[in-house]
Amino acid sequence: MGRYVDAEGWMASATGFGRRTYRAFVPHPLAGWEPSLSGHALNALTAADRALAAAAALPQTSLGGTLAEWMLTRDESIRSSVIEGVASTEPGLEWARYLDQAGRPVSDENDALTLGATKQIAAAVDLGQKMRAGRTATIEEILDIHRRLFAGTRDHDIGGGWRDQPIWIGPAGCLVEDASFVPPPAEHVSGLMSDLVGYLNTSSHPPVLRAAIVHAQFETIHPFEDGNGRTGRAIIHAVLVSAGLTNAAIPISTALSSDRSRYYGALDATRVMCAPDDATARSAATHEWLSVFSDACEQAGRQAEAVTRNVESMVARWQHAASFRSGSAAAKLLDALPSMPVLDAPMAAQRLGVTERAARGALTSLEAVGIVRRTGGQRNKRYTVPDVVGMLRQMTPDGGLPQHRIEPTRTSDPPVPAPHAHAACGHLGPRSGQRCALPAGHAGQHRYPSS
Repeated sequence: MGRYVDAEGWMASATGFGRRTYRAFVPHPLAGWEPSLSGHALNALTAADRALAAAAALPQTSLGGTLAEWMLTRDESIRSSVIEGVASTEPGLEWARYLDQAGRPVSDENDALTLGATKQIAAAVDLGQKMRAGRTATIEEILDIHRRLFAGTRDHDIGGGWRDQPIWIGPAGCLVEDASFVPPPAEHVSGLMSDLVGYLNTSSHPPVLRAAIVHAQFETIHPFEDGNGRTGRAIIHAVLVSAGLTNAAIPISTALSSDRSRYYGALDATRVMCAPDDATARSAATHEWLSVFSDACEQAGRQAEAVTRNVESMVARWQHAASFRSGSAAAKLLDALPSMPVLDAPMAAQRLGVTERAARGALTSLEAVGIVRRTGGQRNKRYTVPDVVGMLRQMTPDGGLPQHRIEPTRTSDPPVPAPHAHAACGHLGPRSGQRCALPAGHAGQHRYPSS
């Protein structure tokens, strides 16, 4: 739903590196647009709304609600990252969280990025809660959500700033003429994002429809150098929470990642050329995407409902097994476990505001009833929560890591070739064992050839 423009930028071509003309798609603003929906689209949106509302309406204890929210956010961050070819194992993400909470760097880039995705989803949920309370979203808050993805990674400098160069989507390393989609030139980004945030704050459209429109428009704008897909999916949660349809993150990326071709194809179908006031063409272009998005929301609602029920059963077992004195260090530690899937005595002491001796006593009490399990040696004792680990593995049996390494068929950070485009980066991937195939001096994440 937009128009094509001719623009100029520095990029590689078949004849070398230089300034060249390229053709890009600029979406129409969202302000004032009223989509006309088919009966099928309305039914799909209604089913999604009911599934999400049913999950949010389930009764939850304080501990169970916090734990379910953490589990669903974790699963969403893993699956959203997998869509972009960033695969993190479940133990790897747990260890990354432990290192981060201990104030130590996360050396594995995939784990650091997936941890960043967890943080940006939490920030999006927080934004949604503020909007539900009457606040309006700001451009700076959108930039902050993006910034959190890359904090603590080697690409931290690209977080929180609009792109200032051409970008295109297609197979890793492709030239602009081979791209499947070319987003708007950089000079259009700021204005389009201001329009999107305005729509986010003022739209009276139903929540699922509003979230679908925001996500499709965001992905079409592609405002960042990298991390557009993960940030765009995080913002979905801000929309749904702000409307009161959900209370926390839902595993929508689990559904979208199950058929990425359909997901990408439905987004592509929204990018038709038409006049801004051609309501018929604009609305027709959204029908496939609304079907895909509604199905994903409905599936996510059912999964969130199942996780909530299972977590409440688990918490009931814990409370039956443990009769800790109210206000004791052990009782406080039990309540804090959702934020510390891997922990040690110093970390517990800091979180609870008690001495390390008291923290060790609390850990011993939880270990005695089987809620936590000791790992590591005598000098470096750490603890995990076996019930939580088991449930996480049921939610994501492969821990997020595909049986065969996934490389993105599309990339949100097309290479920015160096003047000598024939020189390869050559960075050795710690997981793939392969050399980065992008040109030397490229920006953004490394990309490795498909195995």
